[in-house]
Amino acid sequence: MPLPPLLLLLGSLGPFCPGALAGPAEAVDAVELDFATERPVRLVSPAFLSFTIDANLATDPRFLTFLGSSKLRTLARGLSPAYLRFGGTKTDFLIFDPKKKPTLEERSYWQSQVNQDVCKSGSIPSDVEKSLQLEWPFQEQLLLREQYQKKFKNSTFSNSSVDMLYNFANCSGLDLIFGLNALLRTADLQWNSSNAQLLLDYCSSKSYNISWELGNEPNSFRKKSGIFIDGAQLGEDFVELHKLLENSSFKNAKLCGPDVGQPRGKTLKMLRSFLMTGGEVIDSVTWHHYYLNGRIATKEDFLNPNVLDTFISSAQTTLQVVEEIRPHKKVWLGETSSAYGGGAPLLSNTFAAGFMWLDKLGLSARMGIEVVMRQVFFGAGNYHLVDKNFKPLPKLVGTTVLMAKVKGPDKSKLRVYLHCTNINQYKEGDLTLYALNLHNVTKRLQLPHRFFDKQVDKYLVKPFGPDGLLSQTVQLNGQTLKMVDDQTLPALTEKPLRPGSSLGLPAFSYGFFVIRNAKVAACI
Repeated sequence: MPLPPLLLLLGSLGPFCPGALAGPAEAVDAVELDFATERPVRLVSPAFLSFTIDANLATDPRFLTFLGSSKLRTLARGLSPAYLRFGGTKTDFLIFDPKKKPTLEERSYWQSQVNQDVCKSGSIPSDVEKSLQLEWPFQEQLLLREQYQKKFKNSTFSNSSVDMLYNFANCSGLDLIFGLNALLRTADLQWNSSNAQLLLDYCSSKSYNISWELGNEPNSFRKKSGIFIDGAQLGEDFVELHKLLENSSFKNAKLCGPDVGQPRGKTLKMLRSFLMTGGEVIDSVTWHHYYLNGRIATKEDFLNPNVLDTFISSAQTTLQVVEEIRPHKKVWLGETSSAYGGGAPLLSNTFAAGFMWLDKLGLSARMGIEVVMRQVFFGAGNYHLVDKNFKPLPKLVGTTVLMAKVKGPDKSKLRVYLHCTNINQYKEGDLTLYALNLHNVTKRLQLPHRFFDKQVDKYLVKPFGPDGLLSQTVQLNGQTLKMVDDQTLPALTEKPLRPGSSLGLPAFSYGFFVIRNAKVAACI
């Protein structure tokens, strides 16, 4: 079957310092691998690797104009097919106002698109873009302060804001998932669906193709707003939303939820009761995962296999609960990254965060999570994939799963995942191995004997620049990755290895290895 992209890993330019990775007299250890390729372990969605735009970008709708950037769209298009989730805490503090006038910046953008195909026309007017980029750091600080203090204010957004968001998704080849406000309540705490109805009516009038969510992390509503909603009530709210969709042009649209946080304690109880009352009407069960508190996380945490393994128990708990109450219902990671609270400064947006990300993709696919949505493509905080100047930060894309494991002891620091290869670039039956080396020495991977005579293409990813693991720039096979221009992604050039070669993986690096002409029946 066709699979998502093998790899998209982009970075900007800087000086290289190999000593930041390992000492000059680095040891080399050989490790044997074992593959099980008779049948797939899992088959995930072609949109397995998806991502989000935080709803806080609409707090001041002027900044949604960033989504008109042709460079931003080029980067997003490189990740399609994918879902684009517009959600996050601010979801429940945004109110749609169809009578609200577009901002000056939005008007300037739309005027520049008059009589042009909105997907083929030019980018944001340069003066508007420069002005917004100068103001963005101040807006970012306001958003982060609001998040840290947990004092959220309602904001309104207009037809123009919806158009900007939808066109970004549509022109980038993405399927938009829009998070509706779940904190609009009647006196008896029933969901007030009138504002959602206004938005559905507008989107229907524009023939937009959108999927929907309701609320974000309802387990923390009391902290954010002083309102408590239990899982049963939330399930009833989703049933109400489902009825609205059934009576609109969105009767075939996906409905996802409930976007709860980590599955433990009261949150797990909420998920259970939600699934009982509302689980039937949703297409996929969504939950959120972060490894660490962004304020106190350290580089050692990011490289600690025990921290990486904490994801396994959270995923197992969620999958078990869903299978118990709503058997065979799809499970999605609706929002996830390295550290909550906007990410860890100087960590979540660096090469070091790639270990968590790549490992989570491998584990998710292996365990049966169909879609993983990375927080966040662009926005406030430290875990965004693209900065305010639209320079790409380190990003990995994962695929579908067969089974691979390391033979011998101490497997936790050498983590391997096996997939059928993207047939757009290779032949049916080829294999892709991707591996993370958390050891401080090079490891040489030995393929199983039946693949010894196969040619392997190597895609080795290392940080670039004097900051080493904390670099925001990467190299692929020794070449710095950067966009050619606003419309062109860099070529991802392989390095062919001789048949029978071991696969070298330097200390604190990760890489992809495509086994050509493998002729694995499960991949045909």
